[in-house]
Amino acid sequence: MKKRVVTSTVGGLALALMSSVAHADGMPSLKDTVVEPAAPTWSGMYFGGSVGYGWNESKNRYRDSTGTRQVNDEDADGGLVSLVWGYDCQWDRFVFGGFVDVDWSDISRGSVGDGLTIDRSFSIGARIGALVTPNTLAFVTAGYTRAHFDNDGWWTIPDDTTPGTTIPGRSGAYFNGYFIGGGLETRLSGNFFLRGEVRYADFSSEISNAGTAGDGVTTYVDKEDPYIVTTRLGLIYKLGGREPWHGTSDGKYKVISYTGVDVAKDIWTIYSGNLFALNGDFERNGFLFRTFGFYSDYDLDAGTFEANAKDRSLDAMLGYLYYFGQFSAAAYVGMEVRDIDLSPEAQTVDETETGFKVAFELETVDSAPYYLGFDTSYSTAFDTYFALLRVGFNRDGWKYGPESEVWSEDGDTTWRLGAFLKLPVNILPNLPTELTLSGGHQWVDDDGDSDSFLAGAHGGEGAYFNSMIKIVY
Repeated sequence: MKKRVVTSTVGGLALALMSSVAHADGMPSLKDTVVEPAAPTWSGMYFGGSVGYGWNESKNRYRDSTGTRQVNDEDADGGLVSLVWGYDCQWDRFVFGGFVDVDWSDISRGSVGDGLTIDRSFSIGARIGALVTPNTLAFVTAGYTRAHFDNDGWWTIPDDTTPGTTIPGRSGAYFNGYFIGGGLETRLSGNFFLRGEVRYADFSSEISNAGTAGDGVTTYVDKEDPYIVTTRLGLIYKLGGREPWHGTSDGKYKVISYTGVDVAKDIWTIYSGNLFALNGDFERNGFLFRTFGFYSDYDLDAGTFEANAKDRSLDAMLGYLYYFGQFSAAAYVGMEVRDIDLSPEAQTVDETETGFKVAFELETVDSAPYYLGFDTSYSTAFDTYFALLRVGFNRDGWKYGPESEVWSEDGDTTWRLGAFLKLPVNILPNLPTELTLSGGHQWVDDDGDSDSFLAGAHGGEGAYFNSMIKIVY
């Protein structure tokens, strides 16, 4: 479940997998000497994440069989977070490539019960660029895009043939279109690149409301014709290139990737995340960049209605990792976008929120004979708080003991008490891998608001099970 899965992702994680406590005292060594980086090759696969902001302008076009015609201008704006995967080929000073990216957004207009939100989209495109310097690329992009508009009453129209009545519009619609854009990408250190981009997306119109009015005679069609402008700034990690991987002359771990599944009564969740050491080495103090997302499916019983919920979230955060004694600590700050779709839809709630998020993690290093891990976070999106505490023993990399957990959002709280096991399962040489298993019992305590669409978002009381695999490279 989403609230159970942000578990021991950094802190002493890299060290726990590498049996190393290098530079825990913060003292420099010869291997930290700054050298001029080699010019990178831009060929190869990459992935990354970004944060940004979007502006929507739309033409609303209404016509009916009585001859009435109306055109209204509408606008929306809000934040977004993105994930991107791509592949580039370099030829002399030019770079050609393709990519796919996914946006979770809160580009909205109106208010609860009378609003609309562009909550997600994806794009498939190509880019062409020229190297301004060996480390900086100027590029243009173009391709296909598809966006989802989630209606919360905005597409409801008055029925002029029957005074005092309205006609509800579609609950949501997908808009297809094209995009063009451009930006700059520059190498920060090693395989890490900073990318900034501005993008314009133009969509074909879609019917938002259509049918026969209350008089049984008048027919009408209401359409939305939108475009969206976005700006985004993100971190890219390129696989391969001239920056060697761990086990070669470089000898440093730079990225941690993890994914898992959580199951409890009436709910299941899949989740995944990535952590990037911006200084190119998880064994030293330094800045981090994190992306994390989940998808949950749960059954909702909110008293006045029952529904199935699809819960999605994505965050992008900047943090700092610090070693002291037998502990490591990491603190983060960033943004989260969370979207909850109900079926059937509840027209009285705002199901998409963008929030400010902070997080803190504390963990023992691998040399300690005991294990302690503490993770906590807070997001203003749905007023969400999470905390997980694990204590136990460390025997040759096998860590085990009891765990306790709490998750609260909008006043509803879930408690867990169980046990965990972390064990090394290295599949390939020089690719440390760890499997975490945990399980126990959970209790659910809502705030008494049976009409809340988050009632039941934690699942029901009963057993839970969580599994996660984590790779460092």
